[in-house]
Amino acid sequence: GEREQEEQGAKGEVNKVVAEVVKRVDAGTAGSVVYVAKEKLTRRDVTAVMQAVKRGWGTLSQGAAPASMVTKLFLGHDHIDDAAAGVLAAFIKQDLCALTELRLHDNKIGDTGAASLGSALHSNKKLSVLVLGGNNIGKLGAASLGLMLRFNGAVTDLDVSGNVLGDGGMGLLCDCLPANRTLRNLHLARNNISAEGLRKLGDALTGGSGLLRLNLGGNPLGGEGAKVLAEALQRRPMKISHLHLGAAAVGDKGATSIAHMLLLNRSLTALYLQGNGVSD
Repeated sequence: GEREQEEQGAKGEVNKVVAEVVKRVDAGTAGSVVYVAKEKLTRRDVTAVMQAVKRGWGTLSQGAAPASMVTKLFLGHDHIDDAAAGVLAAFIKQDLCALTELRLHDNKIGDTGAASLGSALHSNKKLSVLVLGGNNIGKLGAASLGLMLRFNGAVTDLDVSGNVLGDGGMGLLCDCLPANRTLRNLHLARNNISAEGLRKLGDALTGGSGLLRLNLGGNPLGGEGAKVLAEALQRRPMKISHLHLGAAAVGDKGATSIAHMLLLNRSLTALYLQGNGVSD
């Protein structure tokens, strides 16, 4: 069960950097942020970190001042796999979880790990920033994160850039977007999304969406994709203020569609089109 996931790997030696982090958390000198980067973290290491963090949460729930009240966890470039992500999910699912920001970019998390994290966040009311960029999340993981967005009312920033969603994953993620009113920033760069995926996004972005920033850079959108997106932004009243379309093969055709959209759009304040081969 969840307790087994927590305790899995708790025995034995942990990574030296992790051991120092645990000491700082327990000593009350870690502050609100735990940062470990460019290490090879195992389930044992992640368990050790989270048990220390949980001890701080626990003292707070008992009315005492915690040694360290960790609210932000940065574990990028740490070789975290699906099993370690499952350990994290087990802690996040607990009522006393106080995390507001979880950054797990550039790891080895696939669909299984994304599903564990997504499921754990269904009823979470505190975590607002979830960064999963640079992993190996595909269609199934996208579907799980989509369900998370349907039920979760706290996440405002979701970054899944640099994964393998493709048009299929884009569609599954978008299926749940109309039910979400809290997401403000969505990063989907470098996911091999084409015009087909943007059609699904266009259908999902209704007037009730609270989305403010959308990053689609580094995808093969092409002129057709830019046209699809421009038409969606033109026909529906949206709040998107920042749109990133850099290196998306937009070309002159796509730039023309976007220019026409800008004549009617009243929300965009920043548009990024660098690296698209657009003529002067």
